[in-house]
Amino acid sequence: MTRPQDFRLLIGPEPFDPIDVAPGALAPGKKATVVQFTAALTIPDVARLKSAYGLVLDRFIPNLAYLEHLDDATVAKVRADFLVRTCTALDPALKLAPWIPATGTPLALIVTLFDDTDLPAVRTSLTAAGARDVQVLDNREIGSHPVARCAIDDRSALPLVAALDDVVWVEPEQATVSFNVEAAQTIQSGTVGEHGGTIWDQKIHGEGQVIDIIEEGGTIDLSHCFFTDDPVNIPGPLHRKVLKLTSKAGTKVTEHAMFVAGIAAGDAQTNQGAHPHRGGAWAAKIVFRTRDTHLVNMLEDGMNAGATIHNTSWGVENPDYDKTARDADDFSFRNEDHVVVGAAAPFHGPNDNRPPGIAKNVLCVAAAEAFPFEMDYGDGQPGPTVPDGRRKPDLIAVGGGISSALLNPAPASGPYCLTGPPQVFGATASSWAAPNAAAAAALVRQYFTEGFYPRGERLGNRPFFPTGALIRAVLLNSTVDMTGSGLPTASLKGYPTALEGWGRIRLDRTLFFPGSPRRLFVNDVRHLAGLTLGQQVTRQVSVANGSEILKITLVWTDVPPAESLHTLPSRNSIRLDVEDPAGVRYLGNDIDRTTGFSRPFAPATSSGADLRNNVQMVIVEHPPAGPWRISLHGDLIFEQQGYALVVSGALK
Repeated sequence: MTRPQDFRLLIGPEPFDPIDVAPGALAPGKKATVVQFTAALTIPDVARLKSAYGLVLDRFIPNLAYLEHLDDATVAKVRADFLVRTCTALDPALKLAPWIPATGTPLALIVTLFDDTDLPAVRTSLTAAGARDVQVLDNREIGSHPVARCAIDDRSALPLVAALDDVVWVEPEQATVSFNVEAAQTIQSGTVGEHGGTIWDQKIHGEGQVIDIIEEGGTIDLSHCFFTDDPVNIPGPLHRKVLKLTSKAGTKVTEHAMFVAGIAAGDAQTNQGAHPHRGGAWAAKIVFRTRDTHLVNMLEDGMNAGATIHNTSWGVENPDYDKTARDADDFSFRNEDHVVVGAAAPFHGPNDNRPPGIAKNVLCVAAAEAFPFEMDYGDGQPGPTVPDGRRKPDLIAVGGGISSALLNPAPASGPYCLTGPPQVFGATASSWAAPNAAAAAALVRQYFTEGFYPRGERLGNRPFFPTGALIRAVLLNSTVDMTGSGLPTASLKGYPTALEGWGRIRLDRTLFFPGSPRRLFVNDVRHLAGLTLGQQVTRQVSVANGSEILKITLVWTDVPPAESLHTLPSRNSIRLDVEDPAGVRYLGNDIDRTTGFSRPFAPATSSGADLRNNVQMVIVEHPPAGPWRISLHGDLIFEQQGYALVVSGALK
């Protein structure tokens, strides 16, 4: 029996049916308008609606609605369209973020604007509404949306700002906080010592890769041996380590900044590749920036300097899906080659994980202890996200027992090479795990760009430039269950868990090299060739025997949500459906947590399709030999959705 369509809008404190909202008074100017359709839109529908009415269709609101900037003449035409159920003006109260502090002034605000806004005029309108120090940032040139930063001294100005027709969303400007080489070997093989660096052994050290370090506060010291160059120690394309360094005048060198950058890609200038505390991708280069603007602008800056991996070992003060989270999702969706890594919030800090780590397309990383206790949890808040229940953190990397670059206790008169455990911050921290995962991402990217896939041998004539979704999928596919001690408030018992997500990175479980018992299959599809609404694609892999766990991972970089959709940011949904040679089916993320393996599909016991997470897994302990069918269903897709499929096991 088919359930009736739910037409309620899932924004604001309570869902409501927009057809019950009385039409607003006629006005000649454009205003924020919710357009709701009778069914999901196909690609031809989208093309026609954009052409006929100038709709943008970039701010989806469930169910079946979009936020548009329309005048009344256009609204009248849109209402008459056979696909349209209703059009209604958006209540200005729904433009105000619920996490705006209930008391106190002054309030620093971020005001998101429609793309067709007259920016000089809106600056005047904001000032007239009671805002001061108005600064308008035109992010349209980078493919994002214009915003205004301002402050108000009288809280009665809040509804006046929200009532402006050009305003999409108003939220507070949030402060950020930092989240407090054996670890580099553990992400490769799960062990340390002579045989611990299994990926390094293949001469994959980060060559040709660039990691962007976006730091909450503080900068790095170019006199440190991990970051220096000789004879010209000026960041730029000719510098051996630092391509670009951006920080405000007077920014101090901090241990947090030094330690994070060193974990990711630090290495001594002399005898490169031999320092015992070198970073996980020690041959990679660095772009470094101290946080000074909105995340989307800093990510764009890192990209323009050559980076494809971006690390953020910090978070904002509030756990809501805010502009920082949306910036990360927006940038990742528009720039498919990129991976943004975020640190889980520290265990000893406030509850719940924070942006940017909670963004859909960000790899949120918690910390494990150091070898031989790498199966023990070290740091990071357990998930899921609140209130929508997505799985964060995504995975674990070693964040304890690490030695990295340290501050010189005295002013440096020249290059120095002080390394060791952290002196100011905690010895185990998600801040240290995140750059370790970023280093792993750089190694994965190098594996593909240098032609190791599919034969496991470097073939320079077969470069393959992976999407960020594929890099994330490989990292997630490589994970192993954490079986050690958890936290007093959360256990590691079962798999996956709220603490570990999908487990600890171990790259040699997925990256194939000659002699490995586990082979690798990937299918990397960009948005332009992606799934459409209702489309199904099928891939087939052949399992040689059941000696190895079969692990199937699907990841997609999802469309950023409308700003007002902070409680339910998931948008496109792909269903993963796997069938073994005997016809037994498995659904993505339908896993028996007591065993950690996928359950054969049965209507009575299945948890059904996972509509929240853009990471899907099927894990089978003893897969029967023969052909396996992997079907991807575009159950709810706007336009086209790219994806990455990774399969590892005893494949033929």
